[in-house]
Amino acid sequence: MCVFSNTRKLLLLIITSILFIACSTTDRIHVETGDPKTYKEITLHFIDVGKGDSTLINLPDGKNILVDSGSPAKAPGLVKYLRSIGTRRIDHLIFTHPHDDHIGGVFNILSEFEIGNFYDNGFSNFHSSIYRDYLKSVRNDLAKYRILQAGEQILFEELKIEVINPLLPPVGNLNEDSIVLRLHYGDVRVLFSGDMGKIGERRLLNIGTELSSHVLKVGHHGADNACSEEFLAAVGPQAAVITISAVNDYARPEPGTLNSLERAGVKVYRTDLNGHIILKTNGKVFSLHTEKALDGDSK
Repeated sequence: MCVFSNTRKLLLLIITSILFIACSTTDRIHVETGDPKTYKEITLHFIDVGKGDSTLINLPDGKNILVDSGSPAKAPGLVKYLRSIGTRRIDHLIFTHPHDDHIGGVFNILSEFEIGNFYDNGFSNFHSSIYRDYLKSVRNDLAKYRILQAGEQILFEELKIEVINPLLPPVGNLNEDSIVLRLHYGDVRVLFSGDMGKIGERRLLNIGTELSSHVLKVGHHGADNACSEEFLAAVGPQAAVITISAVNDYARPEPGTLNSLERAGVKVYRTDLNGHIILKTNGKVFSLHTEKALDGDSK
């Protein structure tokens, strides 16, 4: 009985993979550099959790990092996706800020996976019952908990994650004080903006923070109060990822953000249109795969 069950699971996984490949699209982008060194491949999964954020980073040694956990409503789907790609443990769980569409899946994650370490920005949101429960469950275990603020780094052999926000003193707004991460792997850079808006962007620009990145996870789900043209020019991305629901009350991504990205010549990937978005890189070349074909692309 056990053998039959495992065989059935394997067949379902193979069928799912075939369907994913058949309906997906892939873009491969080279990073111009004089350094010939390459590394083992890492994979970033920008997971479709509707209106919310959740990104899994798979490292070559088998460890992983989960940045945000989406909303409560999408938590079962998040767990299902993580299981489907073979996730058994979350080594590092980072919450960019305590809004429910970023921390909402925390208890589903806690019940399904062993967690190695927790990170957040140290700020509070007592308007959220999820946050209050999170506070009791996670922040009480200080041996596994760490606050991240600008100037810190998290190192994993060849991979480096630079924390560039929140700056101190904080703005006092949960979105603007989001944790912003800049991932370095070989010559490839990926910038995770959380829900930071134009106020936070301006602060980073004013102090001369190095922002240049090949891929930008657009702030605040593509809202007009994020991704200013000055910020976009400083980042200079070749590709941008917007995490948003196909059904949302905010009409995001908003036209101003999309227009800015178009004028800058940035190719846009959206979870509402493209489903899960997967980035693979060896530090020299990166490719972006989508669950669904991009508009104008053949399947």
